Amino acid sequence: MCTRSSARASVAVRATSGASVEKASAPPITSIFDVAAQAATLAGPNADALRRTYAFSSGVARCTVGAELGQKYNLDLDNQQLVISCTNTATLEQAWYNEARTRKPQTFKADPSALVDPTDGGKKCDFCRWQVLTAEDPWGRLERPHAVTGSNLFKYGEPAHGLVLFKHHDPLAFSREQLSDFIEVSDGWFQAAHAHHPGAPHAFFIWNCGARAGASQYHGHGQLLLTHTPVPAQARLDQQALHHASAHAGACLYADLVRAHAAVGLARVVEGEAGDRCWVMAHLAPQKDMEVIVLGSGLCSAAFRRALHAALRALVDGLGVQTFNAGILNVPLGSKSGSGSGSGSADAVSGNGTGHVGGRGEGEGRGEGEDLGLPSGAGWRPMMARVVSRGRVTQPASDFGCLEVIGHASIGHTDPFVVISKVDEQLAL
Repeated sequence: MCTRSSARASVAVRATSGASVEKASAPPITSIFDVAAQAATLAGPNADALRRTYAFSSGVARCTVGAELGQKYNLDLDNQQLVISCTNTATLEQAWYNEARTRKPQTFKADPSALVDPTDGGKKCDFCRWQVLTAEDPWGRLERPHAVTGSNLFKYGEPAHGLVLFKHHDPLAFSREQLSDFIEVSDGWFQAAHAHHPGAPHAFFIWNCGARAGASQYHGHGQLLLTHTPVPAQARLDQQALHHASAHAGACLYADLVRAHAAVGLARVVEGEAGDRCWVMAHLAPQKDMEVIVLGSGLCSAAFRRALHAALRALVDGLGVQTFNAGILNVPLGSKSGSGSGSGSADAVSGNGTGHVGGRGEGEGRGEGEDLGLPSGAGWRPMMARVVSRGRVTQPASDFGCLEVIGHASIGHTDPFVVISKVDEQLAL
């Protein structure tokens, strides 16, 4: 498992510099609608990364509303709605935004029982009695004061499919220290599983919080997969990174993700000791609502753990989320596991990592690598965590419809600028 010095390292947070506003009259960017309107003319050191990684469309959709309908929902009879789309041209992730959809009626009745713990506060919970009611892997358990691993009794991955459990019952009540233990024993499980199965190179961390997100147990837990075959998201990421580098003269897809979000003020840098660094973004094209992406060096990184905790608490405490999915791809195994810089080696980081704290328009004249502390080269392959809300637990209607299942697009209900403001609140604690 990780060394305790890395897990307890102090970390600092700084905002990334955004676009350089060349004209005093240029309007500020404070919403996704502003981004769509200004992306083509945006200036600044990271604006080109935004344009080569994301494409935006914008238009007005019209309809005629009858008097009774307009009165019922307080709508103009000559109804006009601004709709925008944001598409990642490398990954083809796509989100559609329309402020009017936040007022869409829901005719299915709310289900207050969705908030009830079916285990009577843990009295009937298997995971609260993990010593006797969870299976164990051939290499045993990894245990810390707040978390422990087990083996998934009903597996869908091979050769290894494990569990990671909080030792407390409430799935939404976890401190930074508790989450750190949760991540640390997960890293220990991955390393032990890989040592036991060296021919299986693909690790995937899964956290389904709540029944709506796919959990079968109320108790806070995650799943740990080590497989010979990568999950499609992992395989696509590797292919997309290669294609992006080929299409854009060696540009790194992950670095461009950070730069694109920094260009509009949606990225943050979390810095720890000895080059330990990670990057946090409120995603422009979320796979599901309120998506936050965290890029880091590995599960041992103190900066990564702090950033992940901030992202999760931002959703739960800041935005009222009660059910979420969190997944981690590109998990380093064996000798690649560590707590150094975002590339796994401090030598690969360009820039001195000091920087400033500021908003959009500051830090002009600094190079892209210096300002953001990004590793150089197209081969950078950081660990990637993705966190999304899975909607309101009291609403029986699914948040996953044909647009998502067949169309592979999503609806952005929450503006990413709202999301990043809540992340900032957590990082300031």
